[in-house]
Amino acid sequence: MRHSKHLGFRRGPRISHNGGDQQRTRSRLMDTRLRQLSHWASAQFLPAGQATLSVADFVSVSDDASFRRYFRCPKLDRAIVFMDAPPDKEPLQDFLAIGNALSAAGVPAPEFFAVDLETGFLALSDFGDRQLLGLVQDEPDAVLSILSEVTGLLNTVARVDCTLPVYSESMLRAEMDLFPTWYLTRLLGLTLTDAFWPVWQDVCDRLVASALAEPQVFVHRDFHSRNIMVPSKGGLALLDFQDAVRGPLSYDLVSLLKDCYIEYEPWMQQELVEDYRQAWLSDPQVQAMTPIAFFQTFERMGLQRHLKCAGIFSRLCLRDGKSRYLNDIPMVMKYVATVCQSQPEFRDFFQWLQAFVLPDPMGRST
Repeated sequence: MRHSKHLGFRRGPRISHNGGDQQRTRSRLMDTRLRQLSHWASAQFLPAGQATLSVADFVSVSDDASFRRYFRCPKLDRAIVFMDAPPDKEPLQDFLAIGNALSAAGVPAPEFFAVDLETGFLALSDFGDRQLLGLVQDEPDAVLSILSEVTGLLNTVARVDCTLPVYSESMLRAEMDLFPTWYLTRLLGLTLTDAFWPVWQDVCDRLVASALAEPQVFVHRDFHSRNIMVPSKGGLALLDFQDAVRGPLSYDLVSLLKDCYIEYEPWMQQELVEDYRQAWLSDPQVQAMTPIAFFQTFERMGLQRHLKCAGIFSRLCLRDGKSRYLNDIPMVMKYVATVCQSQPEFRDFFQWLQAFVLPDPMGRST
């Protein structure tokens, strides 16, 4: 067991939580909603007099890291996906407004066929099942050209002009707070003493300052390989944009090139980051940054995002019963460690991670 009277000690992972009970309660509620969805879809898409659809007619497409669920209904013989978004958890208004703004700007986003804001049901375009993740895994020799195409799409997305919440200092800090709260304390079982917090505060201060100093643009917030679809007709399509904000230019680039679900070669990241910098040279702030400075900004933004992701994945497991997200934490922590090791400003934090988290990011040894 690794321990220290100064900084904290490991008690072992707290994987066992009340997530199972919450998951069972949630499942019962979702079954009720699926029955409601079947009636709504029948009214929207079946001819008058035809027998209504049943729960058995719907096939789950996926459920994501939120309360949203997605279904197809093969019986309708139409390329439609039904979204179930409980209005008290996942209101649809932002998804609709942002989707319309993206479409108006030429970004391939879903078309909306029918919506019920009160119940939280939406019928939208079906882009198929193939994600960017599958494409780059299937075509390893074409990864650079594929990602170049995706960064071209991102260049368009970042320039979309619509009213969005600001990615504020308080939001950036709240996201990073998930790391000590859910990952270090609740998942790993670490006790954090007074000596930890000044080190942590310094990291957060530096990352917030860097993020707020960037050009502020349209930020998707989850621009990664599972939210970018590859329709059978060709091209790309974008999903899961309802949490968009106006924030740092490099944020979505980090989400893409430092993806939590697939790792790209460092040289590839560097080349694509530089290509993206050049695409934004018309911006005075970017123009004033050297390639090295721009890449360091990208690295700091990545650290902020991955600290958040480690906390979110831990919370999804412990609170929501979605233990599959634990599989992604080692890669996330590898990103965190790489940046902290390479940037002198984060040396103290890296030393702390070495002592208490690395190389055992899942806390399996006690």
